Amino acid sequence: MRSASIEKEMVATLLRHIRREAEAEDRAVLVAAFRKQVSRALEEARWSFADHFCDKILVEDARNLEAWLVKGHLAWRRFNEPLKALSCFRQVLILGAYDSSNACVARARSSLQQLLEQLS
Repeated sequence: MRSASIEKEMVATLLRHIRREAEAEDRAVLVAAFRKQVSRALEEARWSFADHFCDKILVEDARNLEAWLVKGHLAWRRFNEPLKALSCFRQVLILGAYDSSNACVARARSSLQQLLEQLS
């Protein structure tokens, strides 16, 4: 009896693990598709669409530094929303653990400095 119970528990654990992996793969596919849409929107100067697809990326992956960085630049350079830009750039720094060896963090740090200089 005990062996069957342990076996059922192991199977249930494996199934949960497989489902989580499948969900992660699905999210990765969605994020990749949304990144293509962001790139396309930026190339076509469709700023609102780029921002919209960054939001979609962040729904799937709230820690996506690139999406936060793009949102910051859009808020600053295209939508004239400096406070929103500051928030986005800070989010990149926090999520990236202030690690300037990360390209997104380095760009966010530089952009944040420029924006603060512009505002003062």
